[in-house]
Amino acid sequence: MTPPPDIRPSNPNPFLLGVDHLLRIRSDQLGFYEDLRRQHGDAVQARLGPYRLWYFFHPDLIEPVLTKQASSFIRFRKLMAVLRQWNGDSLLLAEGAHWRDRRRKVLPAFQSRRLPAYGDAIVDETSSFLTDLTASADTTGRLRFDADAAMARLTLNIAVRTMFGARPPGAGHHIESAVQTLSAVAFAESTSLRLPIWLPLPAARRKRDAMAVMQNFVGELVDEALAREDEDGAFLISSLVEHHERNAGAIRDDAMSLLIAGHETSGALLGWALAALAKHPEWLQRAVDEVDTTLAGRPPCMADLMQLPIVTAVINETLRLYPPAYTLFPREATSDLEISGQRIRRGDLVQVVPYLTQRDERFFDNAQTFNPDRFRAPATWPTYAYLPFGAGQRVCIGQSFGLMETALALARILQVMLPDPIADMPEAMARYSLRPRGGLELGWTLRS
Repeated sequence: MTPPPDIRPSNPNPFLLGVDHLLRIRSDQLGFYEDLRRQHGDAVQARLGPYRLWYFFHPDLIEPVLTKQASSFIRFRKLMAVLRQWNGDSLLLAEGAHWRDRRRKVLPAFQSRRLPAYGDAIVDETSSFLTDLTASADTTGRLRFDADAAMARLTLNIAVRTMFGARPPGAGHHIESAVQTLSAVAFAESTSLRLPIWLPLPAARRKRDAMAVMQNFVGELVDEALAREDEDGAFLISSLVEHHERNAGAIRDDAMSLLIAGHETSGALLGWALAALAKHPEWLQRAVDEVDTTLAGRPPCMADLMQLPIVTAVINETLRLYPPAYTLFPREATSDLEISGQRIRRGDLVQVVPYLTQRDERFFDNAQTFNPDRFRAPATWPTYAYLPFGAGQRVCIGQSFGLMETALALARILQVMLPDPIADMPEAMARYSLRPRGGLELGWTLRS
């Protein structure tokens, strides 16, 4: 039985309208959340500049925000304005009737009938990437590289292939660098002042250059897709072209959002999964044995995933402990309401933090332990204790695609090379997605 929320009367006293909270968020966001939960319980009211912000850490408090009373919230307008600078008028940012119309037009791109073809493209791109990557191995079959950066590049290649049917970008490192710059901008401007793009400052120039790189890159891919003959929905872009009725601006906005958000989170998840297997060699061996037995040396495909339960469980357990979406977009109340006795006023913000809730001992046995076996049996935790893709009507539209992508890519990687053991997991760093601080340098051994 799930224990009830820990509701306490006390709340943190902010310094100078929450300047202390803001500084802590910018320097140690995850530690700040952990301290709030430990010191003040499951419903914490805090001040953050002009905003009154609620942190909810218990499933009973989270569920109404994402489902039963979701119509009383929109995503935090300040953050949406930051993202709109390069995502435009996309599904990611829309609200209300406009969001429902936008989702209706994008949803066909993720229909289950399309997934097998996407799966084949994912494995093909992973195989090509591994061929190029392993060419740098020494004569003993050893190599070393930053797995966080490499997986981000791999998932960028996959996104370009499955979305646009295009070859991986020759200047992929410039694209990935631009994405990382915009991710840093999103984090910085959502926790401070928005930087006008015209200012003659280095940070403004980096932002301007990154936006130009992405807009040119996506714009060219969309133009190529519009110039091609219909390919019977072979790629994500085919569905966007059809359902946006060839409106180039609408297609570009949604393509930009899907490209950036999709590949960054998938790349981060793959990196964390590889780190977890390097830290837990017993699970690495179990995953390798499953891959070898099931696939017998041939590349995987979507139909194999049902026979790869350990690989799938590794991905799910990684999502629990290291969710790329470590915190959901803050919700802004559009009317007064009450949740479990807590009075939320219009204009208040509500923050849900999967990173903390998914590590709570009240909901998960030995919650700090990496144990994929917990996902090989019926769930024993409350529904809203595990939400790496969000929940409710705004659950991540690419959830099925992302799970398939990371499982197939991980299986293919384990067929080719294995990470060396590591003593400790890297420190998690909160940015636009959860990333290892300082990268993820791993040693590898080729299997043949």
